[in-house]
Amino acid sequence: MLCAVCGREGRGFCWVSPRRSDIQRTFKRFCSMACQEIHQQRFKGGHVIDPTHNENAAVVAVLQVLGDYVAKIGMDKPLTDYSREQILQLIETVLDGYFAHLRATTPDDVPF
Repeated sequence: MLCAVCGREGRGFCWVSPRRSDIQRTFKRFCSMACQEIHQQRFKGGHVIDPTHNENAAVVAVLQVLGDYVAKIGMDKPLTDYSREQILQLIETVLDGYFAHLRATTPDDVPF
């Protein structure tokens, strides 16, 4: 099940509505205590969400391609000086690196 707040993979945190005879109980799953607190506070307040294992792996996986791209543009150039096309290419570079990492780490014996 997905997190009821952010839509990421649920990781064992949950909330079940109180038992009442006039309504059906609802069940919600969360990815972290931060999302569960956000739900309990009715989305008031700003919390940082704990990254999942896959998200941490993605950060490490894209460092090389991201560094190569930034070196190509110029390491001394601030991000605010990037053109719109350069920002879009930066995003595409990060996403391509992430998906390449997923393809490289997917086991060969996937049953589907």
